[in-house]
Amino acid sequence: MANILLDYMSKRAEKFKIKKTETGPVITISRDYGCFATEIARQITIVLNENNKTNWKFITKEIFEESAKELNVNKQEIAHLFGANDKSFLGDLIVSFSKRKYASDSNIKKAISTIVKDYAENGNCIIVGRAGCVLANHIDKALHIKITAPFKYRVNYIMNKYNLTITEAEQKVTDTDFKRKRFMSFFNGDLPDNELFHITLNKDKLSEFEIVNTIINLAKYKGLI
Repeated sequence: MANILLDYMSKRAEKFKIKKTETGPVITISRDYGCFATEIARQITIVLNENNKTNWKFITKEIFEESAKELNVNKQEIAHLFGANDKSFLGDLIVSFSKRKYASDSNIKKAISTIVKDYAENGNCIIVGRAGCVLANHIDKALHIKITAPFKYRVNYIMNKYNLTITEAEQKVTDTDFKRKRFMSFFNGDLPDNELFHITLNKDKLSEFEIVNTIINLAKYKGLI
């Protein structure tokens, strides 16, 4: 029995020895609603891969889809968490007994955390949203960006993009801001912005071109590329 235990502990020790110590580089981009960043991430990826002959990629919806796949449920089953809506205890109980495959919030959180961290630690990755700034906070070779704009700017953008009235757009921006804050809180993201981000960029004051180049230059300065 002693030999079996020693053999087991030795194998466990070897496993921890080969655990990766170098992770990243990773860039995370958080954004207020109405400051869409997918195209910014796409442009950064193109520039990085052209100039450095590397294989950078940007990730956003994939995390949602892979989380559902990991949990073996339909995407709608975990949509409430990405929207950060509350689910009542009674609602949880009813759903858990009425469906054979059910993903609790704790399991969803674990799946998302695992997938985001895996992308971040593998490196050469730009993560848009999905609490990336929190879940990749342990990585030294990381750059955390926040893209913001005044409320009025964001309302006008959403109003034009979705053909809404100003009242509808204001409500949509307010509601989505609240949901995103709740989502960040779910991952212990209650830290103030000045503790989460390296830099905050104002989309009302900077063009998309200027934002892309600022992020690239800062990534170079920090040795990520």
